[in-house]
Amino acid sequence: MRLDGKVAVISAAASGMGRAGANLFAREGAKVVILDINQEQGDEVVEEIKLNGGDAQFFKTDLLDLEAIKQVIQRIEGQYGKIDILWNHVGTPGPGGVENVEEKDYDFAMGLNLKSGFFTTKYVLPAMRKAGGGSIIFTSSVSGLIASPYSVVYSAAKGAVVNIVRSLAVNLSKDKIRVNGICPGLTETPMLVQFMTRSENDDLEKNKQFILDKIPLGRFARPNDIANAALFLASNESEYISGVNLPVDGAYTA
Repeated sequence: MRLDGKVAVISAAASGMGRAGANLFAREGAKVVILDINQEQGDEVVEEIKLNGGDAQFFKTDLLDLEAIKQVIQRIEGQYGKIDILWNHVGTPGPGGVENVEEKDYDFAMGLNLKSGFFTTKYVLPAMRKAGGGSIIFTSSVSGLIASPYSVVYSAAKGAVVNIVRSLAVNLSKDKIRVNGICPGLTETPMLVQFMTRSENDDLEKNKQFILDKIPLGRFARPNDIANAALFLASNESEYISGVNLPVDGAYTA
C-alpha cells in the first residue's frame, strides 16, 4: 500500500474531492484525520472508511478559527506522535464580479482559500519535522493559473496559493518536507453549482456548457481524478517532486 503507516490530515474532507481523497488515502494504508465543519457528513466519511477496513477520525473544526486549528493539530500530534501528510483542501467559490463584492464576503473567501491553509501548515510543521519529513498539498485551482471568468476574488486567492506552494517548497526543503499544489478544473461536486451561479442572473446550464466547450477531454473532472493526483503527491512515488502546481483539468489550461 502506497501510504502504509502514514498519518494524513485532510481539511474539508466531508464531501466532494476531499471525501474521495480520504477514502482513497485510507485504502492505501493511511491513518486519515478529517477536519471539517460538517459533523454529519464527516461522521459518514469515517463510517465509510471503517466499513472498508480503514482507519479514520473526524474532528469538527472551524477552519477560519486559527486557535481551533492549532488545538486540533496539537491533539492529533499527541495521539499519533507525528503527521506525515497534510492536504489543505478547504476552499470556497467566493463572490463573483467586483462592484457588488462586500468586504465580509471578500474576507470570508480569502480566509478559507488562503489563510486557513497557511496557518494549518504552520501548526503542522513541528509534527512533520518530528516525522523526519513529509508531504504538504494545497488545493489551488485552474483559476490560480489563468483568469476566472466569474470571480476576481477567487482568482486572487488561488493565485496566491500557487505562489505559497512554490515558496514553501523552497523554504521547507531542508526539512525534507515537499510542498505541491493541485489545480483542479471544474469538478462534479456539490460546489460546482455555486461556481456556476454566483449571481441571480446566471444560467447554470449555459455556464456549464461554456466551460465544457473549452475542455479538450470533453468532460468535467470527477472527485476521484483529484484524489488520485493527491495520492501521487502524498506518496513516495513523487519524492523528487516539490514546488509543482499540477493542473488536473482535461487540458483546459493548455
